[in-house]
Amino acid sequence: MFEFAMVLPLLGTMLVAIIFGGITFFNYNELTNAVAAGARTLATGLSKGTGAAACTAANTALTNAAGNLTPSLITIAPESFANGSSCSGTLIEGDAATITATYPCNLPIPFTSMNLCPMQGGASSPVQGGVTLCPSPYCISATTTVYIE
Repeated sequence: MFEFAMVLPLLGTMLVAIIFGGITFFNYNELTNAVAAGARTLATGLSKGTGAAACTAANTALTNAAGNLTPSLITIAPESFANGSSCSGTLIEGDAATITATYPCNLPIPFTSMNLCPMQGGASSPVQGGVTLCPSPYCISATTTVYIE
């Protein structure tokens, strides 16, 4: 009984850490797949013509593809193009376009007051003991570069 009582907190903490790590990894995969869906939409037939319509369609496809993520917490960076144009210009075949999206996460350590990434909606990075715990306001980020067809 004594040995079990000594090991139980460690095993419980490890179990909860594995569960939270799995949820974070699932969210990362979900965001990566959503960014890829948005990039496919931008690169294919919907991208003909003006950039504004293509970027709107890509952002909508990205948000719709992120089924298990909260859409209001997904931050989509403005698309950037290799030729220096933005979504307001005309897309040219062969242009490289980069789409980036970020999503906040929450990684508490059970039975302690520490939270490795306590951001809600992209607040500033937490600092504990003089160390920045997250390098950016978002723990989950995905970027994809495609070429306009």
